[in-house]
Amino acid sequence: MKFRFYTLLFSVAIFILTTVGLAFLYYKTLVTPFWFTFAYIVAWPLVFAFAIDFLISDRKWSRKKVLFVTLSVMIIAIIASHSVWTVVTPRWSFSVTTDKSTYKLGENVQITVTLKNLGLIEHSFTSSLSDPVAVSVEMVHDNPTLTTQAWYSPYHPDATEFTVASHQSLERTFTWNQTWTTNLWLWNQTQTRVPGEYIIRAFIPKVQKGWPAILSDHLFAAYKTITITGS
Repeated sequence: MKFRFYTLLFSVAIFILTTVGLAFLYYKTLVTPFWFTFAYIVAWPLVFAFAIDFLISDRKWSRKKVLFVTLSVMIIAIIASHSVWTVVTPRWSFSVTTDKSTYKLGENVQITVTLKNLGLIEHSFTSSLSDPVAVSVEMVHDNPTLTTQAWYSPYHPDATEFTVASHQSLERTFTWNQTWTTNLWLWNQTQTRVPGEYIIRAFIPKVQKGWPAILSDHLFAAYKTITITGS
């Protein structure tokens, strides 16, 4: 009875060490404390010292059997960990689309932002906005690395949690009538809508301290390029 208990204890220890190692070092689902690496390295020799004292010393197990059981339990732990990780890990698809790629001056631009849960179970996220999506439209200059913001969607800073069921989508729609609401110095110079290439950026910002929330790091971000012609 005592030998069976030691066998079970050894197998459980190998299973836990393998699973914890994968969670910390491979899947990175847990935050690693500064002492973890040292403790983890020390734990393995201690487990095998236990096996030598209680499983091998009385000749009930050979060293080959200890190695066989260790590898078998590790394989089981890897399969189990990966299965759980596959089920519980969030997988998202975030995109922004428009009804057309080219518009005439003054024509409404219909914008659709979609966040789809590709995971196997429902998942939640928290946005710093109550909406939770924000959209920014920016004019691209001759130097494509330079842009000027022309419009952004109304937003309400209020940390809010959203839950999306498996293979379901959270969708938001916006309409930009090509009127500029920011950087009006350029609008005042031209006194008209400005043709050219525009980038539509959509994002869901993280909850962070400070202001403005709209400029914080993003949980999700995507962009789409459109062209506005002069006629």
